[in-house]
Amino acid sequence: MRILVLTQVAVYPADAGPKVKTLQVLRHLAARHEVVYCTYVRSETEAQNVQRLLEICVRVVTVPLKRSRISNVRYLLESIVTNDSFLMHRDDRAEMHRTVRRLIREECIDALHIDQLNMMRFVPSDWRGPVILDEHNAVWQVMERLYKGAKNPIIRAVLRREARVMCSLEGAACRRASTVLAVSQHDREALRAVAGGQTPIEVIPITVNAKQLEPLWKARNPQPDRLFTIGTMFWLPNSEGMLWWLREGYLHLRSLCPEVIYDVVGARPPRTLQAAAAELADEGVRLHGYVADATPFWTRATLLAVPLLSGGGVRVKILEAMVIGVPVVSTTVGCEGLDVQDGKHLLIADTPEEFARACASVLRDEGLALSLAENARKLILERYDAGIALKTLDVVYERMQKYPLRAAQ
Repeated sequence: MRILVLTQVAVYPADAGPKVKTLQVLRHLAARHEVVYCTYVRSETEAQNVQRLLEICVRVVTVPLKRSRISNVRYLLESIVTNDSFLMHRDDRAEMHRTVRRLIREECIDALHIDQLNMMRFVPSDWRGPVILDEHNAVWQVMERLYKGAKNPIIRAVLRREARVMCSLEGAACRRASTVLAVSQHDREALRAVAGGQTPIEVIPITVNAKQLEPLWKARNPQPDRLFTIGTMFWLPNSEGMLWWLREGYLHLRSLCPEVIYDVVGARPPRTLQAAAAELADEGVRLHGYVADATPFWTRATLLAVPLLSGGGVRVKILEAMVIGVPVVSTTVGCEGLDVQDGKHLLIADTPEEFARACASVLRDEGLALSLAENARKLILERYDAGIALKTLDVVYERMQKYPLRAAQ
C-alpha cells in the first residue's frame, strides 16, 4: 500500500518519548509499504533533520508551524467562541490542509495513518479510503486529570472546558477512523467510552528497539546515589509531577540518602520548575534542560524516577529504562498501561513520602536494584520489543487492504 503518515511533531531525531514511539511505527510501515511522510516543523533545523527519513520514506514533506503567547491567546478566544478545542485549534493551519490534499492526489495514496488526535482534522471530508488513527493516549482523559488536579481557578476552568470539548471531538475522530490504535488496554477502554462500539480499537503497545539500545545496557556503570528523571518538561503533566515531587517529597529522600544527586533532563522546563530546582541545588538537584545525547545520564543512573500525577498513554522512558537495565520507581499513573508488577519489575508509590522511601530502597539495596532491572528487562524483551509488538500493525493493514472503503461515511 501507499501510505501517507501525518505527524504533529517531526519524529527525527527521536529525542522525546512520542517521537521514539512514532519513529518505530514509521520504520515498521516503511519496511512493508511505500510511505509518504508529512509533518509540521518548528524551525529550519527541524526541516533539514527530518529529510534524513528519505532513507526509509519515498517522500518527506514539511509544513512550518509557528506559535507565540500572543497567538495562543487569540486561538484560545477563538476556540471558546467556536466551541472548539484550544489544543486542536491552535495548530489548525490552512497550509497543512492544502498539503494533505495535494499529496493524496500527487502520490496516489491508499491509506492515511494519522499520528495523534491533533492531525485527525486534516483528513479531507471527501476522503473515502482507510484512516488509521494512532492515539498515543486518550487525550480527553489527560485533560480531565489535569483539570481535577489544577488549583488555580482560572486554569481549572480552562482545563475543565477543554476536557468537555475534547470528549466530543475525540469521540467523533474515533468514529471517523477505520481503525483506532491504542497503546494499552486502559487507553482502549477510555477511548471506547467516548467513541462507542462501532470503530475497531486495536491495542498496540509502545515499543522499544532492544537491539538499538543494547550498547547502553552493556555500557551501564551506575554511580552510587544517582537519581535520574527524563521527559519533555514543557508538557504539563511532566512539569506538574516534577513540582509535586521536588516540593513535597525530595527532601525526605535527601534525609534518607544525604549524598543523592538528582539529574533532571528535559526540554524547556517552565519557570516554576526552574525556580523549584534552583532552591534545591544545594541538595543535589541538577536541572539540565534539553540535552542532545542523554547517554551519560542513562549509563551512570542508579534509578529512574517517574513522578507523574496526570497524563495518559505509556511512558517510553520507562520502557527504555527497563531495556537498558535502570531500575524504576513510578507513581501508578506513571506506569499505567504497562503489564508490570509492583516489587517485581519496578516500585510503585503514590504519596511523596512513599515515593521517597521507594527511591531510597533501591538506592541503598543493590540486590533489589539488580532484581528489578533483570525482571524488567526480561519483560521488555518478551512483550515490548518492536519486532514482536508491532506484528498487530501488519494485521490491521492487511484488513485495510481487504476493506478499503470502511472510512467512507
